[in-house]
Amino acid sequence: MKWTSYAYLLLGLALLLSGCSSIKQDQALQAPDAAYALAEVVKLASQSIDVNLYSAVTLESLLPPQTKHFLQMQEIPLFHDHLEVWRMQALSAFRQVVVQLPSLVEASVSSIVWQDAEATLKEGNRSATTRLVTEQGTLLAEQVRSLLQEALQPSGITWALILDRYGIWQKGTALWGREELPVVAAEPFEHLYSFFTTTYLAELGAQEERLRTTPVPKGSGSFLELFQQDGRQ
Repeated sequence: MKWTSYAYLLLGLALLLSGCSSIKQDQALQAPDAAYALAEVVKLASQSIDVNLYSAVTLESLLPPQTKHFLQMQEIPLFHDHLEVWRMQALSAFRQVVVQLPSLVEASVSSIVWQDAEATLKEGNRSATTRLVTEQGTLLAEQVRSLLQEALQPSGITWALILDRYGIWQKGTALWGREELPVVAAEPFEHLYSFFTTTYLAELGAQEERLRTTPVPKGSGSFLELFQQDGRQ
């Protein structure tokens, strides 16, 4: 009986030590798991963005503020036709860049050091996107700027034609004694770039939130389960 008691005692100690070791291993894995989930969710969010994200954008949204009166210029022959061509060229350029962005986002995410990943995970349903912008936003912005400048080259030719026609009409109205129109020499790139990046990042955050809050079956093996533990939705 005495030896049996010792055997049970040793077995109990072994199980206790094994349990402690397992807990330590789980704790050690917690930070890497959170970091992996944050990195993967923002990459998946980028891949989830529709390439036609900008397809319904209006001409009014694309025009620089100082050219909003172009919308009322009905008397200039073919002026609105050229504006519509320019709009379609700009949207085509946007689509070209959107197609390329998932690979850029993935590369940027790979460069992030997810320090205190568990705390970042709890900051909100868009915390991975926020971290991406904070740590890699400058580099990513430069890459997007370069891609957009190249993609918008055809629209630049059309814009020059638009300004030329407007300039002729603007000088003509002054000669005719009509109300003088403002001189316009604005280039639209900075406005288009700002509109593109603001819209894209808002959609990236929205896609991250969707992924993090969409229920995932327990035991599915998906990293998205991590976001729904402990009521973090």
